Amino acid sequence: MPPRLSAKRALSFNAFNNCAHRNAFAACPRTFVTHANARATLASRRPPCSLSRAGPSRLFHASNAHSAPKDPYQVLGVKRDATPAEIKKTYFSLARKYHPDTNPDKNAREKFVEIQEAYDILKDEKKRAEYDKYGSAAQQPGFDANAYENARSAFGGGFGGFGGFSDHGDNTTFWGSRGRGRTIFDELFSFGLGGEGGPGQAFATRGSDIETTVGISFMEACKGTSRNVTIRPVVKCDTCSGTGLKPGAHRSTCSACQGSGMRSYVVQNGFHMSTTCSECQGTGSVVPPGSQCGTCAGVGQVRVKKTVKVDIPAGVEDGVAIKLPGQGDASLSGTGRPGDLLVRINVAPSKTFKRQGSHLYHDVRIPVHTALLGGRVRVPTLDGEVDVRVPSGTQPGEQMVLRGHGVSPAFKKDKGDLYVTFNVQLPRSLTPRQRELLQQYADDVEGRTSASSTSTSSSAADGASSSGETSRTQTDTTRNGTDSSSPPSPDSWVSRTWNEIRRLIGF
Repeated sequence: MPPRLSAKRALSFNAFNNCAHRNAFAACPRTFVTHANARATLASRRPPCSLSRAGPSRLFHASNAHSAPKDPYQVLGVKRDATPAEIKKTYFSLARKYHPDTNPDKNAREKFVEIQEAYDILKDEKKRAEYDKYGSAAQQPGFDANAYENARSAFGGGFGGFGGFSDHGDNTTFWGSRGRGRTIFDELFSFGLGGEGGPGQAFATRGSDIETTVGISFMEACKGTSRNVTIRPVVKCDTCSGTGLKPGAHRSTCSACQGSGMRSYVVQNGFHMSTTCSECQGTGSVVPPGSQCGTCAGVGQVRVKKTVKVDIPAGVEDGVAIKLPGQGDASLSGTGRPGDLLVRINVAPSKTFKRQGSHLYHDVRIPVHTALLGGRVRVPTLDGEVDVRVPSGTQPGEQMVLRGHGVSPAFKKDKGDLYVTFNVQLPRSLTPRQRELLQQYADDVEGRTSASSTSTSSSAADGASSSGETSRTQTDTTRNGTDSSSPPSPDSWVSRTWNEIRRLIGF
């Protein structure tokens, strides 16, 4: 018969005491009990225990934390890969420190005994190897290594297969989160999964999630879009309605668990551990050979191709996963709820904008004269270009904020802002006139006299000198009897002098 899908999802855990060894754990103050109607009921209210009554209830009995053997590595303060020489050196150092003859502290004797016991284990290679493999259970009387290995194999190679449930030394603990809000107790005892665990019953386990990836553009992430994704979820077989049987066939009792749905293993004398039967997945019955459904081969579930539309909201960020409840794999037990579809969004980077949360950032290049004199530039936004006024004297790297031109965060109304950074662009070459004007500007800023101003002053002085010589010539002519009462012509020295004066004063 083909193996069932994801059998590890149906695992459960059941640990309880044998009545014959009940007194060994009578002082245990910690007992975890789960019932359909009264989860908080203490074990002390129960009548004397019986293995036949371990039906729908699941118990875990832990020995008192104060009476549990201590880790010899922690007692000596050495690493697990420490050499025998390092262990011996540390032991002698601690022994001298806590020896009752030299240490008056009342707790020194107890500490010295712990150090001696730890060293007795670690100095012996065989005892140390057994402790590294089986933990403190290896030091208990009547420990059966073969039975312990059988229990480990039943849990998929060790209790560490539960992920967070460790059987290493004295570190056997239940760790917290298991991911997506599930704890180790959720997986071991099916808390909150809508099912009851017990002999002949299939646990109402939740179906597995399906994960896929969708790529979108930067603009689609800002404005929202939709995508069709193709998945292959596990669903109930329509041919046999999930039974795994061909028409007219019936299920038979599981021979591995004798119909109980659970298999028990003895870890120590009187200490039993139970797990869901891997042959029938806890149902207590199997599909007989030759009675399998021709479509699903007796599994009761098949994979089908399915297309799902995913609505991607505006403002989604790169790496965000969108969950579609109930679109994952069907429950292995057939009674639990299906898993979810997780669509992870990959957003392509933009060449125009940079994004931080709901804010956008854009760089604008402006010429040097616009930065000095002011002007207007066109700035792109998510809704098209807008006209922005650049104030005079804008400095390189100066920012301007355009309120409300950012991104609307997913499932929120407030939009972010667009931050515009002005980068001043300098020309690589200048015309002679541009260079002359910039030189005059530089000379004016630095308080120097430019070369062009000197040239203008020289030409004005030459003109004045020429006018003086002409005046002296006219005077000599008058003195020699020439008629001076005639009006001067436009080309006379008076006209030239007047025009020169007008030019100098700017008329």
